[in-house]
Amino acid sequence: MQIKIGNIRIDTKSRVQRHREHLWNEIYILRNEIVDIVLQGAARNRIPVRELKHKAMLIKKYSRRLRVLSI
Repeated sequence: MQIKIGNIRIDTKSRVQRHREHLWNEIYILRNEIVDIVLQGAARNRIPVRELKHKAMLIKKYSRRLRVLSI
């Protein structure tokens, strides 16, 4: 949340907290996309493995960063 006083903006959350929230939101979105891809692929009998691998690698990368920030 930002508080604006004149030309000055004061942010109530630290940069690290905002980054944590961003990473968590990205992980959540990627997980939902993976579920959607799998469900659509099951209906068509064709699942795009390369796309799933890429999204899984991103989840792993973001989870590792989130873990480092939590320490």
